[in-house]
Amino acid sequence: MRTVAELPPWTVAERLIAEAAKSAEHEAWISRQLMARRRPSEILADLQRATDPAKVITAIGGDGPAGLVTACLIAFATPFLALGWLLP
Repeated sequence: MRTVAELPPWTVAERLIAEAAKSAEHEAWISRQLMARRRPSEILADLQRATDPAKVITAIGGDGPAGLVTACLIAFATPFLALGWLLP
């Protein structure tokens, strides 16, 4: 099966359909935007500008010692932050 990157350029409608198929949240958000009479090209532009949390974590973590230290700090601090918010 070919990935999205290998497929030929799509029309705006086909790209919106592909984005909506990624998850129920994407589908609901795109539906609300279309009901609000936003242009499909504007919706796609918003989706492209949106920050993907997985990409942010990957960029912070990276490879090498700095990434390892960052990942360790995040893993170490997460339980304390969670317990601090859950059990004040």
